Amino acid sequence: MSTPRRTATLLTTAALCLLAVTACGPSATTGSPAPATKAPAAAGSSQAEAANVPDTGCPLGVSDLSTATGLTFELGDTRQDHELETLPGVKANVCVYTSSTKPQDAGDPLVLRVDTVTGAKAATVKTNFERSCTDNGGTLGESTVANTSTCARGGNVIEGSINRTDRTVEVYFVNATTETAAALTEVFDKVLASVS
Repeated sequence: MSTPRRTATLLTTAALCLLAVTACGPSATTGSPAPATKAPAAAGSSQAEAANVPDTGCPLGVSDLSTATGLTFELGDTRQDHELETLPGVKANVCVYTSSTKPQDAGDPLVLRVDTVTGAKAATVKTNFERSCTDNGGTLGESTVANTSTCARGGNVIEGSINRTDRTVEVYFVNATTETAAALTEVFDKVLASVS
């Protein structure tokens, strides 16, 4: 049985399929994910070294996420200036990570979505995270990570909002079974701490 989902801020399965083709398998009917670009060479580094580091615009590295959770993740999709499904008019840079290490209900991969909003709308996203949590039966809490709110549902914490002056990063797992959510709760602060 799956854990309760943030109805106001999580994607529906159909919307997730539109965003993350790799998360939904071959039945998805949308185009291919946006290509990742390569970072420019840093001062003092070789062009070959820079070519091996994709600049995805994501604030969480795949290896950091895999280390924090003990599961193997890959970056399934990225979207720049993606309009948030729950806040029309607010655009985010969205990164969707998938893990087939521990299949969830119906064999679906575990999914982590990271939404980054900068500028004047960052405070709106923070307020919406807090309202959505409490309006949908969750309990707001704090992380060991500075300036971070979490949302607990059914004793599990797999949703967080990292807030800076002009930047909010929402981090949340999707499709987690109750068992997986309980295991991820134990390491969720490590996931949040890995976000740059």
